[in-house]
Amino acid sequence: MKRIVSAAGIVCLLTASVQTQTSFRTRVESVRLDVLVTAGDRPLLGLSARDFEVRDNDELQQVTLIGAGSVPLDVILALDMSSSLTAGRLTALRSASASLVKTLEADDRAAVVTFNQSVSRLQPLSSDHRLVERALADATPSGATSLVDAMYASIGIAEPGDRRTLLIVFSDGIDTASWLPAASVVRAAQRSETVIYAVSTAAANRSPTLLSEVTGPSGGKVLEVDSARLRSAFVQILTEFRERYLLSYTLPSTASAGWHRIDVRVKRRGAQARTRSGYEVPAR
Repeated sequence: MKRIVSAAGIVCLLTASVQTQTSFRTRVESVRLDVLVTAGDRPLLGLSARDFEVRDNDELQQVTLIGAGSVPLDVILALDMSSSLTAGRLTALRSASASLVKTLEADDRAAVVTFNQSVSRLQPLSSDHRLVERALADATPSGATSLVDAMYASIGIAEPGDRRTLLIVFSDGIDTASWLPAASVVRAAQRSETVIYAVSTAAANRSPTLLSEVTGPSGGKVLEVDSARLRSAFVQILTEFRERYLLSYTLPSTASAGWHRIDVRVKRRGAQARTRSGYEVPAR
């Protein structure tokens, strides 16, 4: 069901969502990390838990490697539907999104959020991929761009539990209508387990700084492409997400409240690891 959320309404809806997630995490005694390992420009596969060195606030952790492929995915598509989206780019975006949905496994779920001057949840998380494809077909461009509000709302869609969540944001990165300040979505990204990627069509002289500030702390990144490469970019993101390692370690009962910085190193020459920058331990 389509749900349009005003800028002010986002605060009420998402504050409740974030509080629910925070409350859930106070009962969780483990930390999960989605880690992408690359050597050069290619993912490095076939590693074991012994190949990773993980530090939490500089303290070395004993990590377990979870079979990431066995954990179902939640994929949230947040798509810019402002009036700057041309007819040709809209066609390419629909094709790219539909191609991504077709590659999902039966247990994977997807959701669609669109945004212009308001934020619309065209389709909540569902494993019925036909509903997602229909929602994509109904989206039409108009109005201004509330990018910050949309990203904040999309992060809040993620549900607590054992599933892995990927958020893909499509935009030129230029916000013209958000009510929330940019810092609020940066903080939300830092405190979420959601891995965030962005696909931008911004020109080189209009670098989408906001997108980088949101995706970086989550362990994701920004892909800058033209319309002809939208489909390959969306499929590349999902493929890369599936090639990540899922690590877990136990959070000690004596863990201090506040921000915990995470550092991950791979014991292979030339290997680079990318994951979220840290997490928040609520005060007890």
